[in-house]
Amino acid sequence: MSKDAQQISAIRRFSASIISVALLVISGTVGYMYLENMSPLDALYMTVITVATVGFSEVRPLDDVGKIFTMTLIVGGTGIFFFTLTNVAVFFVSGEWREHWEQQRNERMLRKLNDHFIICGFGRLGSNVAEEFRIKSIPFMVIDNMIDNVLRARDEGYLAIKGNAADEGVLIDAGLQRAKGLIAAAGNDAENVFIVLTARNLKPSLHIVARADCEESENKLLRAGAQKVVMLYRSAGKRMANILIEPELEEYLDELSDANNLNLRIAQFIVNENSALVGKSFQEVDLYNNHRINVVGYKLPGGELHTTPRPAEIIQKNGTIIAIGQGGDLEMLNHLTQGEAQK
Repeated sequence: MSKDAQQISAIRRFSASIISVALLVISGTVGYMYLENMSPLDALYMTVITVATVGFSEVRPLDDVGKIFTMTLIVGGTGIFFFTLTNVAVFFVSGEWREHWEQQRNERMLRKLNDHFIICGFGRLGSNVAEEFRIKSIPFMVIDNMIDNVLRARDEGYLAIKGNAADEGVLIDAGLQRAKGLIAAAGNDAENVFIVLTARNLKPSLHIVARADCEESENKLLRAGAQKVVMLYRSAGKRMANILIEPELEEYLDELSDANNLNLRIAQFIVNENSALVGKSFQEVDLYNNHRINVVGYKLPGGELHTTPRPAEIIQKNGTIIAIGQGGDLEMLNHLTQGEAQK
């Protein structure tokens, strides 16, 4: 039996036990009121001391019918009463109530998520992606079919659910229709292909990045609907070669990509038609001197990329500015490109 099934079973046992005791107390109270003509309080008192077997004296002497009813209540009710106490103790001592509370909390938080990213798989890659998102305060949630990985993610403070990310129902529960993007980081390429296919079918506009271990899987993932496929061994090979060939450059890039150092980020911004930047040259807007922002690339609306835009190049609507800067400065550039007033 899975952990989720065990939790559901425990909650059902707990609920059934509480209901059984409530019905037992109500039945006993009504019985004493009807058979012995007791007041509601006296009848409740008699029921409680009978099923709890505490040995207190009766409210008043019982007739034969009352004695038979009391014996029946003892035989039938005492077992239910103590069985319920045992179930309640097990429920709280075992921590099942905590897991149930966390599950409810997860579901409430999921309903509030919007423009978030979904990480499918919380292995070594997925956990590193989650850490990057956490550092950059990007909303995300995790899906994994291993309960140990789900609990590990929750222990780290992440929103996580257990399930197969290739299942439409699980992705819908994860708020796919409200999500901004998805990372397919499952343990094998076949799983990632199915995850990408399902996600793309549910939301054609979703931005999807997938991991792959072998060359053959890259084309399959792209055909399935991934916009970008990360080949782990290829990326690691290039990185190792660069560390040997140009160690100083690699150290600089590490510093640049680490949000804990220098507070620098690299980001891209699409220029809205209402932006004050439209129609001006990079020399005119002088983003470096005015806003401490380094422009490292500019993509024309047609898709052509200029890695080093000329000072005289004109910024067009729907063009994309790629820049490096600190968080607050990049936020200012975002307002400029969207044509919003500075906040």
